[in-house]
Amino acid sequence: MPISAPRKAVVGAALGTLLLTGISAATAQPAPVRDSITVTRAPAVKTIYANTAAAATCRLNTISITRTSMCMDVGARVDLLRNGKPVGSASFDIKHSMTLQTSKLKWAESFTVGKAKLVNAGGIRMSVSVGGGKGVKTAVKFPQGSTLGSAHKGTVGYAASVGKKKQLASPASYRFSFTKPGYSAGGFTYKSAKYRCDDTFWGAKKRTKNPGCVFPSYSPVFSLSRSDAKVKQSATHILDAQRKITGHPGASSPLHRITNEKTISNHRKAMCAKVHNPNPKKYDCDEYPFAASKEGGNPARGSTRIISAGDNRSAGARLGGFYKSQRVLNGDGYYVGIK
Repeated sequence: MPISAPRKAVVGAALGTLLLTGISAATAQPAPVRDSITVTRAPAVKTIYANTAAAATCRLNTISITRTSMCMDVGARVDLLRNGKPVGSASFDIKHSMTLQTSKLKWAESFTVGKAKLVNAGGIRMSVSVGGGKGVKTAVKFPQGSTLGSAHKGTVGYAASVGKKKQLASPASYRFSFTKPGYSAGGFTYKSAKYRCDDTFWGAKKRTKNPGCVFPSYSPVFSLSRSDAKVKQSATHILDAQRKITGHPGASSPLHRITNEKTISNHRKAMCAKVHNPNPKKYDCDEYPFAASKEGGNPARGSTRIISAGDNRSAGARLGGFYKSQRVLNGDGYYVGIK
């Protein structure tokens, strides 16, 4: 059975600088005045993984994520230039909040272009478009063409389409465009944390869980309690193993799920084949790290213990439920937390 320990929240991505250039409408001068708009985002957006079951919270120039939520706050500035010299500016931030659904392929995002600090920079209008990546449709609601100054709110609806036993992964891509009479249009783009949608939980004939979406870079935590009589022996063994094994797998570093049945069987044999079981009807050989993890199957960095078969199988069933609830797929990292 697998267990996971808490992890951080995610924050993330990158930013850039783009240019809007134009020529003033005026003039009967020999050398025409050149007006331009320089649009700048923060030089970098940091990704943070939140160690919480609650929704991710925002900090400026960060992307914060949990398994199903993202909060991103991007700082931006528009500078008005005349002949290369600044004559005005608008500073603001753009805050996003996205919540995925683990059992649905539709989800929503809200965003706010914050109140701008204007210095001789009236009349700058903005619009926004959002792409969801291949297989994801988006519907943006925003007061397109609104003027920078007061705050403006918008929403994005997402709808993914994924085939049976398939998955797709993509970030959302945002483009903000800015215009002002006499200037050519310009803007910038940036991306959200990458989300993943799948329809991979199937039995022999039917689904065992409806398709849904998560942020796969966030490693969720599988929890067991030593005070729970049904899994007490499993929980105690895992905690002892995490303390003993170098690197504390599942606690200080994540385990990674594997789904290949032959590899899982080989891992189990490598750990338990030589362990004496006094009564296989009553007891199981419990191994940690789990046989169904990339870290399993190595006696030099693992632990075995004979425990109650009922306890072992209850813990294993809970691990399987955790995989479904958190959409932990082949290769995904997760922690094991013991209370």
